[in-house]
Amino acid sequence: MPKARDAQHLTVLRYFHEVARTGSIREAGDNLNVASSAISRQISKLEAEVGEVLFERLPRGMKLTAAGEIYSEYVVDSLLALRRLGSEIQQLRNMKRGTVRIAAIEGMIGSFLSPLVSAFRQEYPEINFQLLVASAADVTTQLLSGTADIGLAFNAPALDKIEYRLRIKDPVMAIMAPSYKLSTVEQFELREIAKCPIAIPVTTFGIRNLIDQACRESKVPMVPTLETNSIEALRAFAKNRDGISLLHTYAVRKELENGELIARPIRSAALTGGTIDLCVLSERLLPVAAKEFLTLAEEKLTGAYSI
Repeated sequence: MPKARDAQHLTVLRYFHEVARTGSIREAGDNLNVASSAISRQISKLEAEVGEVLFERLPRGMKLTAAGEIYSEYVVDSLLALRRLGSEIQQLRNMKRGTVRIAAIEGMIGSFLSPLVSAFRQEYPEINFQLLVASAADVTTQLLSGTADIGLAFNAPALDKIEYRLRIKDPVMAIMAPSYKLSTVEQFELREIAKCPIAIPVTTFGIRNLIDQACRESKVPMVPTLETNSIEALRAFAKNRDGISLLHTYAVRKELENGELIARPIRSAALTGGTIDLCVLSERLLPVAAKEFLTLAEEKLTGAYSI
């Protein structure tokens, strides 16, 4: 009987987590392949057991109450602990299986993560990966919700529950084609940049936060020619000699190395303060596979910037 009760409790926790994550009983039911009525019934039983209303029933969904927010932290911790236990058992059985879940900004995918995942799987072919491309703010959100084990962002927001395993300086620079008309300029003033055709990321990007901060501090208005959530579009803007893109150098590392693009510094304390951040949720043990991958990522990222 205890085992049956434990299994039932785990099921209820999964129902709760999915409703909290999606804000919808119907969507949670679809994702879990469970009838909405069953989930609704279990949530009501859980509230009765806890003695608190955990969700505010809205016309268009479900929203966690203050008590629900507290209970949600417990649920995330419990589910992550069970997932970690399963991974440890697998390692003891020498199965070398598992899943590494990563949330990362687009600029780090092709230049860093894709080759790293490939190298890791050559040694551990049974390890699977889930990779979510996200903004810097969303990277930390995925860590806090337990959706990702490892986060990789540019200028990630500082949060108490996030541990920055590695913070490497990587300034925002003026990226352009070698044949662009201003390529001979060795260092730019922000005011000069603002007069050029310019491409910058949208406001959800960590890069954009630094750009906006630099503009405020210098009292320089900037009207972008191109504003986009695509790193590839920013690369193309510079490659095609349409103007200057503002990016951190790792996003165009390959293009800089093969001479397709060049990078010029910008005189701005805010822009030179950019960092690439490798982060995890603090005080939480990672599953075995994720821990091994994190160690490899730390080594490779440190090595890339020790040149």
